Amino acid sequence: MVPVDHEAERENRREHSDQCPSHARNRSPRSPPADASAPHISEQVYQHSSRAAAAPIRLARHMGDRRLILWDIDGTLVRWGPVGRGVFDRAVSDVLSVDPDGHGVSMGGKTDPQIALEIMRTLDVPDDEATRALPKVLSALERATSAAFEEFRATGSAHPGVADVLARLHQTPGVRQTVLTGNIAPNMRVKLAVFGLDSWMDLEIAATGSDSADRRALVPVALARAQEVRGIRYAPDEVWVVGDTPRDLECARVASVRCALVATGQNPYGALAGLGADAVFTDLSDVEAVVRVLSPVAAGGSG
Repeated sequence: MVPVDHEAERENRREHSDQCPSHARNRSPRSPPADASAPHISEQVYQHSSRAAAAPIRLARHMGDRRLILWDIDGTLVRWGPVGRGVFDRAVSDVLSVDPDGHGVSMGGKTDPQIALEIMRTLDVPDDEATRALPKVLSALERATSAAFEEFRATGSAHPGVADVLARLHQTPGVRQTVLTGNIAPNMRVKLAVFGLDSWMDLEIAATGSDSADRRALVPVALARAQEVRGIRYAPDEVWVVGDTPRDLECARVASVRCALVATGQNPYGALAGLGADAVFTDLSDVEAVVRVLSPVAAGGSG
């Protein structure tokens, strides 16, 4: 279990009871406060390995009793068998009448539109033709994914600890969970439903590959939806992106929000640990540690 920073907890309770203004509580931990008197605390966030005790890293943060957690799906929450690539091959083949088998396109951390365009590029489809074909390919991908529901279930699985972590965070006051994924929106819903993970997600504010082919644009989409749909305006230090690739970290940093990386995808723990994420886990099986890092300080003193 990750040790609790009791001094940080006491400081948080004192300041929270004084009802400090929201603008002082919600500044980004990566930018110095404009007002030097603005109250803030320093939280310990941990690089966690199930193989050995990990050293804490220091993360300055302002107080906040809310969290918006933006979960990646593929590689982070679930793993698939060959069907994950197979649905793309079927979609491209259906539209272009060309067998894309062996295209070699890496899919980790990319959006569905980006992957589809890269596959077509390997097939020497001219860019303008690929752009025109893209909507048809994505529609075919939606059909192929829906049709493969049982195949996804038979050949895939949720990663260790995922269901328990999602359930615990769902019960934590101030926490709202949704998805930030490269999947187009219909496929996001299919993939979450395969193992019942959608029940803990607020999918009305999700950001997906249907919103932008550029993953770096998706955090602002989720934040805007949270404000428009739920009436909640999250500050950057109240937001976590959780993913399994350097691209997840990149999209978090562009938006100045926090990032936790999980080595359950194609990238090993050692490769992720040196990237500068706010937290790195081998997997999500240590439920207490993961919940502790992602939860608000005000939620039972955990942070």
